[in-house]
Amino acid sequence: MSYEKFLRDKLIKKQKPDFKQIAHQLERSFKDIKTAETNLKIDRTWSYTIAYHSMIRAGRALMYSKGYLPTAKQSHKTIVEFTKLTLGEEYSSITGRFNRMRRQRHDFIYESKNHITSQEAKSSLEAAKKLINRITALVKQASPQKDLF
Repeated sequence: MSYEKFLRDKLIKKQKPDFKQIAHQLERSFKDIKTAETNLKIDRTWSYTIAYHSMIRAGRALMYSKGYLPTAKQSHKTIVEFTKLTLGEEYSSITGRFNRMRRQRHDFIYESKNHITSQEAKSSLEAAKKLINRITALVKQASPQKDLF
């Protein structure tokens, strides 16, 4: 697995992993999931968007754990693609959903489109939970500070 294309295109840069920072990203990711679940009955499009943001935080934690930081250039797309590359084919359906959520979140944030069905919001929450749990397990394995997680 090579991150060279991301580096060459200046989409990421190297940094030393800070596992306290990574733990904070994952903690917030789990909190976002709870917030998304709570908001499901109030506003499913916003719930969907919060679930997406929980995935972005987890993806960022994954990047940090590997010693990388996204640059400002296409950061959300880069995090999604980095996550897809890192998790591999086994998680392709979840990372594919992550990418679709990225595009739909864009429509909601910038175009105010309220187009998420109840089923779509619920299934996206489940996908977010699976992604976050997998990333948390990988980060725990990489961390020299196991007590943070």
